[in-house]
Amino acid sequence: MRPIVTFISDFGQRDGYVAQVKARILSYHPDVCIVDITHQVSPHDIMSGAWLIYTSYSWFPNSSIHLAIVDPGVGSERAIIAVEKDSHLLIGPDNGVFSFIYPANKVIEVKWRPSGSISPTFHGRDIFASLVGVVLDDDKIENLGPPMDSPVILDIHRPMIVHIDRFGNIITNLDCSHLRPGCRLTVSGITIALIAKTFTDIPYGELGLVCGSASTIEIVANQARADDIIDAKIGMPVSLSFG
Repeated sequence: MRPIVTFISDFGQRDGYVAQVKARILSYHPDVCIVDITHQVSPHDIMSGAWLIYTSYSWFPNSSIHLAIVDPGVGSERAIIAVEKDSHLLIGPDNGVFSFIYPANKVIEVKWRPSGSISPTFHGRDIFASLVGVVLDDDKIENLGPPMDSPVILDIHRPMIVHIDRFGNIITNLDCSHLRPGCRLTVSGITIALIAKTFTDIPYGELGLVCGSASTIEIVANQARADDIIDAKIGMPVSLSFG
């Protein structure tokens, strides 16, 4: 089977950044299969990027490599890490983008750097892509640097909004086990009590609660954007009550 590398970033599609990263990887391994998770993460939105890589990586075959570049600290002293988790390898900046992945089997602070010039504003192409190429040849990440005991982890345990999808569905980090009769979810002063199985069970344009595909509670609206109705933002707290 061709080696698989997934790629997620906040680069968007307007510029050539995504293509340049892929070109660098392909220069090492022309036969690699590069799968785009998304490049539409909002600029610098580490929380959303963390959620999207977490909910996507495990669907791929074992031994896949996952490159996550949402890196507002590019060119700074922030570390670069390689993370082993359940036969998958994840590569990215140490800024919390793997927060939902932890605890991991192994975390390495990558000290290796490629030869040649490195742009301080484009580590994605000049370090991360080359690192993927090196790992495709040798998956022993211990050769890349020392173990890291305390990687950066975002505060992901408080009840909150972790992502808003392109339909305006508001995704929380609350497990669907909380979604039972009498459940009420409040965000931005608005309380939602209607529990539904799917969108069509909710009156047109109104809000409801569903168990989303990642098994967490989502605030949705039938054929409308729940985020616009609530003026929701990623990181906004939510509260759960019963009665």
